[in-house]
Order: sequence, then structure tokens, then C-alpha cells
Amino acid sequence: MSVKKHLTKLKKGNALLESGQQATQRAKQAKGLLTNAGNHAAGSMISGMGGGFAGRSGQAVGGSGAGSMISGMGGGFAGGQGQKAGLAVQAAAGGTTAGKILQQIGQQLGLGGGADPSGLLFTLTAGTLPTQTFVVTDFSLNEHFSHPFALEVGLASADAAIDFPLVLDRTATLSILQNGVEQRSVTGIVTRFEQGNTGLHQTTYRMSIRPDLWRTTLRQNSRIFQQLNITGIITKILKEHSIRDVVFNLRHPHPEREFCVQYQESDFDFLQRLTAEEGIFYFFECSNGRNTLVFADDCGSVPPGIRLPYQPGEGSTLGEPAVSSLTHSAQVRPAKVQLKDYTFKNPAWPAEFNQQIRDENLQQLYYEHYDYPGRFKDEAHGKDFTRYRLEALRSDAVTGQGSGNAIALQPGKLFILDNHPREDLNQSWQTVSTTHSGSQPQALETAGSGSGSGSGSGTTLNSHFTFIRQNQNWRPAPLPKPVIDGPQIAKVVGPAGEEIFCDQYGRVRLQFPWDRYGKSDDQSSCWIRVSQPWAGQGWGMLAIPRIGQEVVVDFLHGDPDQPIVIGRTYHASNIPPGALPGSKTQMAFRSKTHKGQGYNELLFEDAKGSERLALHAQKDMYTKVLNNRDTHVLANHSETVEKNQIIKVNEHKKEMVKMTSTETIGMVYALTVGASMNTTVGISQTEQVGSHKSVVVGNTLSINAGDVIELKCGASLLRMDSKGRITLQGSEFKFEASGPIQITGKDIDLN
Repeated sequence: MSVKKHLTKLKKGNALLESGQQATQRAKQAKGLLTNAGNHAAGSMISGMGGGFAGRSGQAVGGSGAGSMISGMGGGFAGGQGQKAGLAVQAAAGGTTAGKILQQIGQQLGLGGGADPSGLLFTLTAGTLPTQTFVVTDFSLNEHFSHPFALEVGLASADAAIDFPLVLDRTATLSILQNGVEQRSVTGIVTRFEQGNTGLHQTTYRMSIRPDLWRTTLRQNSRIFQQLNITGIITKILKEHSIRDVVFNLRHPHPEREFCVQYQESDFDFLQRLTAEEGIFYFFECSNGRNTLVFADDCGSVPPGIRLPYQPGEGSTLGEPAVSSLTHSAQVRPAKVQLKDYTFKNPAWPAEFNQQIRDENLQQLYYEHYDYPGRFKDEAHGKDFTRYRLEALRSDAVTGQGSGNAIALQPGKLFILDNHPREDLNQSWQTVSTTHSGSQPQALETAGSGSGSGSGSGTTLNSHFTFIRQNQNWRPAPLPKPVIDGPQIAKVVGPAGEEIFCDQYGRVRLQFPWDRYGKSDDQSSCWIRVSQPWAGQGWGMLAIPRIGQEVVVDFLHGDPDQPIVIGRTYHASNIPPGALPGSKTQMAFRSKTHKGQGYNELLFEDAKGSERLALHAQKDMYTKVLNNRDTHVLANHSETVEKNQIIKVNEHKKEMVKMTSTETIGMVYALTVGASMNTTVGISQTEQVGSHKSVVVGNTLSINAGDVIELKCGASLLRMDSKGRITLQGSEFKFEASGPIQITGKDIDLN
């Protein structure tokens, strides 16, 4: 077979393409080795290809995959394509010096040592570096539901001074190929890059690769989310990290949350906690140099995968993926969950939900998990959270583990087990976690590198995995909430131009000092309850914290999602009433006029000798007594009414003054009595009218005196005494009558 036909056959293998790209970088180093090999072993045999050829000194032999001319060959070299992949250059000169040198050439070109029967090839690209920069020596990939995958890759490169910024925090892709066909690729960001030892021609490196989601571990935050469901919260956080390859494959409702706090926790921990509460798990789908984050809440969202035959004892280098070992187990787990909570909006609601397993063969039902608080405030969340909790506790009740060489196994895909002697195991299973490890030692030269062996061992791939039943809902275990240790200070906020802002429950909105996104307005928080000194059904004490006031906030169970105002405090801007410390003996209840400067106040002065109770009403004062009211003043009582006073007594009024009663009326005094009026004076009564007095009697006027009645007007006098004597005195008498005048008496004396 001609050289041209050999090269044509080699180009069909994907390994040659990859090796050719890497060989460009190593051609200069190989050239020196080839020159040294020129004086040894005039001939050689080509193995692993089914034919051979011999090279002569000075003859140029070029590999189209290498992309360069290798000259000065004085011996032979052998190349093989094992199962259409993995170009291997190995000397077959029976221990000659040329053979050994040419074996080094193959390693230097990154082509491996010998034909690899597995057909496996591992490659890696990173950042903007040329694709031939690295050769993969080994890797380890750990994956699990609801965990970012962890990929560790061992590398070698002819470049001993790779610039770290060109790699770190850049995208990298590991590809696993078999027989020239990509079986799987994993794309992520480089989170750690390490340079190792430098050998004769290569430098070793190690690289840690994580998904974009890993970036959320780097930022800790404290903030409030309002009126959002779980997908809204997740989307908001991921967008902040420029993570847009996200799919929500949710089959169950996830109601809106009125108030949800991220408190002193990383974005990652916050997302982990919320998704666990909502029974949501996630996994990654990598393709075309991108990784897509998929959120799901039902086993029906997991797509089908590969079929794996059970082949116990088979090695990891077989060409076809298979399961070499498998265990299946069942564990005793809780059989029942009861969650309970409380909401002030419906205090009579039991807020209790139960969920138990349907298959009782494996458990006793009194294995119950009870928890309070259940982290729900409505029926929709309560039912779902209880079911999610049970499914999480029983995620590994029936599980299995296996090993093999199936790189296509990954969380988020099913696989079908085949050929197992136990028939009921030959079915679809759901992959929960995987650990894949690969080794490609022939990519690493041994001379002076101190980092492994290129002794001819081939490429290997090992897979370990755990799985559960296809129809079982895997749920993440609930995670503890951050606990706020003790009360905090916050400020009452509300809309612009308002001073008092509350809802029908007397709740207020607050701006917490740790919430850097809040704008100190009516959207800074949800409505937050306020503790009052006394609270009953339509009775108690009520004082709504005003906008701008500083309040003390505690949290029920230390839960950031359940704040409650327990007190108020003064500070440099909100100073106490009075002038402390001078007024330290005063205790006051002083309010403030809404959008004004006035106030109402109840003041207690406790200074010895000056004790006083003062009541100040800024405008009106209303007092209502449903039965009796008694006021006892041991000294003086003074009342001043600047304008008008009206006293209305619906039945009887009685006033008693033991000593003197003085009433002074500046202008008019009017007294109206609907029926009778009696005035009793024990000794004397004097009435003085400065100008006029009129007495109008509708019928009869009776004046009765025990001794004398005397009417005087200037020089005129009318006097009547108890003895019947009537005296009229005047300078002139005038009698006029429209009818007769009669005078009757015993004696009439006219002088």
C-alpha cells in the first residue's frame, strides 16, 4: 500500500485530526528528535495499519494531519489507527535507539503510544487559545441533581508560560470522542487553573471547570423579593449573572410569594433553598459549546437516554458502553409527613397538612416526620410543600448504584438497563448522580515530566452512577433558612407626601438598612405587622408608626420572611418630647397632627411637690360616659371657655354650693323654664337692674311676703304690710278708668 493511501486512511480517523492540530505545535520539538534518529535502524515496520513502509535518510515524509513537514528522517516510524481513531506512533524497531526516539516523537506529537482499542479520545479547548494548546491526560466529572457539575481536567502543553487571564473565568469545553464520533461534551467556565511541573518538552496543568451557575456562589446578598413566584425570583437572579440559557420545565403550580427575603446568603445558597422548598430540581444539558440549565419538578420532565447492557466484569476500555457492576437496594425511610404553620390572616385555620406513602409494603406508617413551621401561609403551598417534603425524605428509599463506561449517563436523562438476569431490573431508570473519570496517559511524555507515565497504557473511561425508579420524583432535601439572631432597626416608609401609611391590619412598610435595593418608599417591603401594647377583638391600644420613625423589628422563629415590629426608638433626628434631661420627671403620650404642627398630649409630671396631670387637645375633645361620672376636687376647680358653652341635661340637674355662688354675665342672661320655676332664698335676695326690667305673666302674678311689700319709684311709694295697711305716697294721684270706680270701706276720710 502506498504512502498516499496510508495517509488517506489515517485522515478518516478523528484522532488524526485532533493530533494533527496538536502536532503543529510540537513539530519543531519532534524535528530535533528525528534528526537524532537519522543514523539508526535503516528500516522499520509499520504496525497497527495492516501494512508498512520504510523511510530512507533524507527523505521527507509529511503527514497531512500534522500540517507541517517533518524532515531528516534516518529511520522508520510506525503509526496505527486503532478502530478508526487515535493515531499512535510507536517504533517497532525491536529496541533500537531509533525506535525509542520515534516513540518519543509520537508522544511529543500528542498521538499516544500504540493503537488504542477503545477508540476513545479526550480533547479540550479553552478561552481564545488555539485548539492545539492542550492535550488531555485525565479528567474527573462529578454530576448530581441540583448541584453544579464539577469537572477536573489534567492537561499537558508544549507552552510553558500560558497566560492565566486567557484561561481563568473563560469558557472551556471537554469533548469525549469514540471512533471519531463525539459521545459527549461538557462546557463550563474555568474556575481554577494551575500550572505544574515542566518536563523536557511539556508542562503539566490542571483545570477546574464549573457551569455558569457556579458564579452565583461568588456573590452574597441581602434583599427582598415581593409578589413573585419561584420562576420570577430565579430568572431575576440568573439574569444578574448573565445566565440566559435557562429552561423551566415545570408541571406543577408554584404560587406567588408575597414576601421572600434573601438574607446574608449567596445567590447560590438562596436559589438552592428556594428550589428545595418548592420541590424543584435542576440539571444541565451541554451541547454546541453551551450548557443549558434546566429546572424541573416532575419525573415526567426527564427525557429518555441510552440503552445499557449489563455485562458484569467487562473492563472500562470496551468500545460499546455497558454496565459492568450493579447493585439495587431499598432503605427504611419516613412513611408520613405532617407540616403545620400559622397565618394571622386566618387564625382559626388549622394550617395542617398530611401526606403518606401509597405503598405500605416497605414501611410502617407511624414513621412520621412532623415539622413546624412548615414555611407556608396558604393551602396551595401547604399541600405541595408537604408532598415535596415526603418525596425528598424518600428520594433514596429505592435506589441503585452501578459502574461501567457510559459517558452518556448524566442526571436529567433516563437509561434502559438490559440483559440483567433479574427481569424486573430490565427497565427504564432515572440517573441521579454520576462520576466519570478518564485517563489518556499516552498524551504525556515521561522524560523529566514527573507527572504520570506514557509507558504505553491506553485510554480508559470509568463511570459510576446512582439511579432511582423512572416514576419516582426526586426532590432536594430541605435546607435551613438563615436565622436572624436578635432584633434589628428599620425605618417606616411610605409614598411621597404621606405621613401615615398602613393597611386594614395596622401594618406598615419598612426600609431595612441591609436592603440596598430598597428606595425608602411604599415598595421597600411588604406589609409588616406591628406589635401593640394591648390587642383584642375590636379593642386594645393602637398607635400606627409614622413614616420616618425608627422601629425595632424582630423575626418570628428568626425567620427573615416573618418580621414584626416590636418597638420604636428615638434617634438624633427624631428626638423625644420635652427637653431632656430637664424634663426627665415627665411621662408623656404626645401625638402629632397629621401634616401639621400640632399635637394631642397626655402629660404626667412626677416631680415631688409639682405632680400634675395635663391633657392637651389640639382641636376638639369628646368625652362619653355611659353611666355615672364623678369628679372630686379637694381644692379649687377652674374652667375657662374662650367662646361658647352649651350644657344639655336630658333629665334633672342639681347644683349645691355650701358657701357662696357668684355668677357674672358680661352681657345678656336668658333663662327659659318650660314648666315651673321655684326659687328659695334662706335669708336675703337682692336684685339690681341697671336699666330696665320687664315681667310678663300670662295669667296670674302672685307676690307673697310675710311682713312688708314695698315698691318705690323716686318720690312715689307703695307699701303693704302684714297687718293689712296699704300706704300710697306721691305728690300727685291720677286715677283713670274706662268703667265705674268703687271705693268700699268702713270709714272713708278725705282730707
